Amino acid sequence: MSKPGTFRLLILADPHVALTLRDIAAVRAKRAGGLGLELLRRAIEDARNRGGFDAIAIMGDVLNDGSSPDAEATLQAVARELARAAEDVPLLVVPGNHDGDPDRLLSVLGARPGGHEIAGYRFFVFVDRYGQGDVCTRTAADEQAFLEWSRVDSSPIIVLQHNPMNPAIDEAYPYMLTNRSQVMADYARSGVLLSLSGHYHKGQPANTVDGVTFFTAPALCEGAFAYCVATLGGRDIAIETRHLRLPAAPSLIDSHCHTEFAYCGRYMSADGAIARARAIGLAGLRLVEHAPQLYCRREDFWVGRHVREPAVWRSNQHSTMAAFRGAMQPRRNDFVKIGLEVELDRDGRLTLQDDDRWVDLLVGAIHFLKDDPQELADAELSRLFLWTCEKLIEGGARVLAHPWRIFSWSKRRTPTELYGPLADLLAGTGTAAEINFHGNWSDPAFFAKCIEKGAKIALGSDAHELYEVGSFGPHLEVLRQAAGTTDPAMLHQCLAVL
Repeated sequence: MSKPGTFRLLILADPHVALTLRDIAAVRAKRAGGLGLELLRRAIEDARNRGGFDAIAIMGDVLNDGSSPDAEATLQAVARELARAAEDVPLLVVPGNHDGDPDRLLSVLGARPGGHEIAGYRFFVFVDRYGQGDVCTRTAADEQAFLEWSRVDSSPIIVLQHNPMNPAIDEAYPYMLTNRSQVMADYARSGVLLSLSGHYHKGQPANTVDGVTFFTAPALCEGAFAYCVATLGGRDIAIETRHLRLPAAPSLIDSHCHTEFAYCGRYMSADGAIARARAIGLAGLRLVEHAPQLYCRREDFWVGRHVREPAVWRSNQHSTMAAFRGAMQPRRNDFVKIGLEVELDRDGRLTLQDDDRWVDLLVGAIHFLKDDPQELADAELSRLFLWTCEKLIEGGARVLAHPWRIFSWSKRRTPTELYGPLADLLAGTGTAAEINFHGNWSDPAFFAKCIEKGAKIALGSDAHELYEVGSFGPHLEVLRQAAGTTDPAMLHQCLAVL
């Protein structure tokens, strides 16, 4: 959620979702319509991890082809994904010229046109109809309905429509309403605070005419995969455009991505992860699987038997490691390396068979401790935590994954007084500290301490779903805060080479 006194609107424009092979084949070359559904989810999760939002506005062209026989099924998939990602968040949806029947779009997504009130702001969603060649005119009836609605009270008004309003676009394609000038005059007369649009994939920066701020959001489906957040405080407006495609500098490696072998994965695949890594602009990908999950049955892993009863993983009775190795070895190259996420059993031994040190990278993690945290005093838990970290590193772990998560998962206070000692340990052994947002919060203060002590940083998506691969918006914010700079060259110096 937003800070007190502010309202944050997540703006998603033109995803052009296409799910079936037939619809994907019809997507224009520059548009990533086949990733449209996933880009919606990426944007929502990225925004949530970077300050949150109070409502979502989808600015039209949800579908790439609303006339397709698969359109309704695709819309149902979009509705399910939105429910998974932001079920209790108010949703505003603007039909676009690619969406087909606007009533179907709104019905399936559980949205409605017209006036809305959210947290003291008034929103009006226009459903403009398109004629031949996508020429669009705001109907007199719709404009009159808006004018009557606008007079009800003096709360700030935000209007939403698919077509850009200002500045005028001098291109052959009819982006603008035919009666745009009249509509803009009505907005000014009604005291509209902000006018939001999509449709023009390049987007248009915020600009103000007669007291109305106009903004056209760039398309989610192409270019840098952009989404926007509008922060409102009374009548003050700040709009930020963020990019899901990663910057070229510093070059970034996802050092912690799971595969189809993970018990905790969802529709995960090594090939899918590699494709996403390239599409999103990563410089490299490390496919890292839970070693205990490869050695143990699902029911044993989830209760930590591999830690507290070491024979469970050492027996190899239920091992799928050979299958994992067979599947991953052919995918190794300069871009893709293979790793294992290892833990420490109660005997102080890495959960790793000697024959399985063939991998490129060991990532140390604490999912379970040899003693129940709930039975330990704070000081005892802190000592056990540090001892476990030391043993993981002694065993060969080059990255320490989500270092402090065991405390939050155990509903215990994170011992910030250990930030310095752990940073010293990492720096002294050349082990990287992982920034990780998968069920986890990464404290910039800890990573600032790591940088101060000379410990390197790894960025790990810990992806268990494909939309998480290389989703590094929040990671980069933490890195910039910790390093105290936005200079790509200086940020690069903070990152581990893995």
